[in-house]
Amino acid sequence: MNRKEDRPSKIAYERYLNQMGIPEERKKTNGGDIPDYVKYGTWLRVNEPEYFRQSYEEWKTEMRSRGDYK
Repeated sequence: MNRKEDRPSKIAYERYLNQMGIPEERKKTNGGDIPDYVKYGTWLRVNEPEYFRQSYEEWKTEMRSRGDYK
């Protein structure tokens, strides 16, 4: 079966990044460009869509190679 839960989706990646949180060096309080109060994955998807897409593709490949997804 090809169920959505069995695939590494963009929304799953966005949620993963939101749970990780903003890297310390990118937080505004540390001189970075991302406000401290935003959800990291959502901010990246909206403000840096090309970077989000590229990092998603890398994450998807890694998840599939680890066997976390099919």
